[in-house]
Amino acid sequence: MTTALSDAVASELHAHLSDVCAQIGVDPGSARLVKYTMNAVFVAPPFVIRLAAGAHAMTLARRVVSVAACLERLGMPTVRLATGVVAQPIISGNWVATVWQYVPTVGDEPKPADLAAPLRALHGIGQNDLALPVWSPIEKFRRRLDAAAALPVESAAELEQWSRAELGIRAAELLRDLHLRCDVLEDDLDRVVWRLPPGVIHGDAHTGNVLLPAAVHGGASRPQPMLCDLDGMCIGPREWDLVPTAHGVVRFGRSPADYQGFVDSYGVDITESAGCWPVLRRVRELQLVTSTIDALAGRPEVAYELAYRLRSLFTEDLRAIWHRYQ
Repeated sequence: MTTALSDAVASELHAHLSDVCAQIGVDPGSARLVKYTMNAVFVAPPFVIRLAAGAHAMTLARRVVSVAACLERLGMPTVRLATGVVAQPIISGNWVATVWQYVPTVGDEPKPADLAAPLRALHGIGQNDLALPVWSPIEKFRRRLDAAAALPVESAAELEQWSRAELGIRAAELLRDLHLRCDVLEDDLDRVVWRLPPGVIHGDAHTGNVLLPAAVHGGASRPQPMLCDLDGMCIGPREWDLVPTAHGVVRFGRSPADYQGFVDSYGVDITESAGCWPVLRRVRELQLVTSTIDALAGRPEVAYELAYRLRSLFTEDLRAIWHRYQ
């Protein structure tokens, strides 16, 4: 996957990457950008470097570092923080980085069923074993919208131009509409009757956040799948971790048979919950259209896909197939 960036954004990322690499003793020339949605993720063996910016980036990074250390002590199938580097998180100007152990993976793309075992392990953790916030997705969406409304002049102008050209409305109107959707969904969530007990959840449990480690030379069996991207971990309804795989079928054109494999392995089909699934589907879609709205500048492919998603949302086109951000 190639992430397209403007020269200005690429230059800014490279400057902060070089700074972080200098602090951990890695050649930045060996680093490869593999993903930039909300965080810029670089592979620089033996490490993976995640760079983030924004008002809440440092608070989140500190929490993730603490949570990752606890998960390692509990023996959870999750990625591990890098060892032998400077104290984390690492600061570079207005950006913050976390550094992780690089995990060599098999060539196969993870299937939804690969999520089941690590999710069940995570869901088995006692609520008092980790210091985690309470699940509050709507609050996070509003924070993104507020950040978009408060962008610097140049970035705000780009957002305005994009909104008018792609959606035919002013940016302020777009943000107002999304805020109203937040209000409606917040009320709907208050009326959901949850079937599973609440507990520790991953928060963004899709196949893109699963790693399939390659077998160690001479190993007798294939290592179990591991979860990465621990930013969304919290205490909340376990149903939420079941939504991305189901949503992948209806909105991303994923295989129904693969989804059934996940259901068979985990033991619950969220789509059979008439009082829960329709609301959580809309929450997931609002999550996926607000996650990048404050960081579109210099990222043309992300901007194009977001416009497509928003148009299908506004026209209530439930058959439109979305694509992953690149």
